[in-house]
Amino acid sequence: MQYINRVIDFIINLMAGIAAVIMAALLVGICYATFSRFVFNEPLARIVELAAYSLIYITFLAAPWLLKQRGHINVDLILLALKGRAKRGLILFTDFIGAILSAVLFYFSYLITLSNFMNNVRIMDSSNTPQYLLLIAIPISSFFLAIQFIRFIKEDIVALKEGKEGEQ
Repeated sequence: MQYINRVIDFIINLMAGIAAVIMAALLVGICYATFSRFVFNEPLARIVELAAYSLIYITFLAAPWLLKQRGHINVDLILLALKGRAKRGLILFTDFIGAILSAVLFYFSYLITLSNFMNNVRIMDSSNTPQYLLLIAIPISSFFLAIQFIRFIKEDIVALKEGKEGEQ
């Protein structure tokens, strides 16, 4: 099990690294497009499309890593009022809901991505991009989100049995 966890962590970190590289490339591309427009009077039309598409990848590839760090925004109002097992129980409940929602998102995004691939659906853009290339990040990300939530559930159950206070 420890080997599987290391593989999952490696993949999640790799996805976050890819998101960081895409973000850096996007920064360079937008700077170059701005420079090209004002200095050479030659705007790059595709950079706006690439920026929009890369934001999808950045968001979905980095989401499992952010979840693993418990870096998502939390509403602590209720958590601050709770102590001990009640707090850990609420964290367990929210992790359970997150796992279910991520699994549902994985299932439906997988079906839609597969359908777009099988039917050769294309986006009406300057490159005639196959739509599945944009959507594929969603089922991949939601799969790893679901796995991370399941890992949290396991940690929460162990912590409840040991009587540890909830930490989010």
